[in-house]
Amino acid sequence: MKEIEHRINYNLKPFNTLRISSVADDVYLPKTMDEIKLLLANLSNPVIVGNGSNILFSSSGVKRPVIVTRHLDKVIVNPPCIEVQAGVSTIKLSNMAFELRLSGFEFLSGLPATLGGAVAMNAGANAQAISDYFVSAKVYDTNEDKIIELSRDEMEFSYRSSLLKRNPDRYVLLSAKFELVQSDSYTAIKQLMDEAVEKRKKSQPGLNEPNIGCAFKNPVKDGQTLSAGKLIDETGLKGHLVGGAMVYFNHANFIINFNEATSMDYINLMREMQRLVFDKFDIMLEPEVVYIGSDKKETELWNTLVKG
Repeated sequence: MKEIEHRINYNLKPFNTLRISSVADDVYLPKTMDEIKLLLANLSNPVIVGNGSNILFSSSGVKRPVIVTRHLDKVIVNPPCIEVQAGVSTIKLSNMAFELRLSGFEFLSGLPATLGGAVAMNAGANAQAISDYFVSAKVYDTNEDKIIELSRDEMEFSYRSSLLKRNPDRYVLLSAKFELVQSDSYTAIKQLMDEAVEKRKKSQPGLNEPNIGCAFKNPVKDGQTLSAGKLIDETGLKGHLVGGAMVYFNHANFIINFNEATSMDYINLMREMQRLVFDKFDIMLEPEVVYIGSDKKETELWNTLVKG
């Protein structure tokens, strides 16, 4: 695999939106589908990273091989259908759909992710989700060492989850196909895009404020979906600091890297948020973030967070 770009002892800070410093033993940056298929067939339990927008890397480093998908950014257009490789930026995808007068991806405006992560976690906003326009996906099955195609039903989409999210060690998204809605008006699409961006600006950290999106999923109680941010807000934690990690002032379900935060700062702050919400409302928040690392103490603490 000498022809594939490979970095040794490489800092993953540019590959996660929290901007945590985490040195990985091996990082691979494939540029073609053949290259990533070769890596998936030969590497043991790799970590797949696009923009790292919902990944908390351990400050102690990452021992597993890391595959960065950013160079896998090809798009095949056959309006109203689009087939997109895993490394395509969701912001780029939203803009491309606008240029083609295709509606459906307006909510992706301002979302700092790549398609692979967005599909796996069924990213959504404003009562929309990426699964709404999903047709099928080409996925590498590491158990069978082959590419399979999955339909929308086979992807088992749910709130902020999918078959891929629930089986990260088995399935890796290579590309996905969507059927959008052909619009008569650029103006209508642009208005929805602007509204999505404006809503994010009012409540969520900007791209210049390092964060990894929502810390917790919105919980469901008695059949009603509640706002995790509102629950955390009512515990009085906005602006609360643990080390260099801080609960964001405008939306309590976001944690920003205020001052060289470590992964342990982040985990301890999340545990405090979870505990206080449970004590006040008898609701156990479930992490939306994925932790990647092998530090024993961190892993034990993270497992207590996941198990509640």
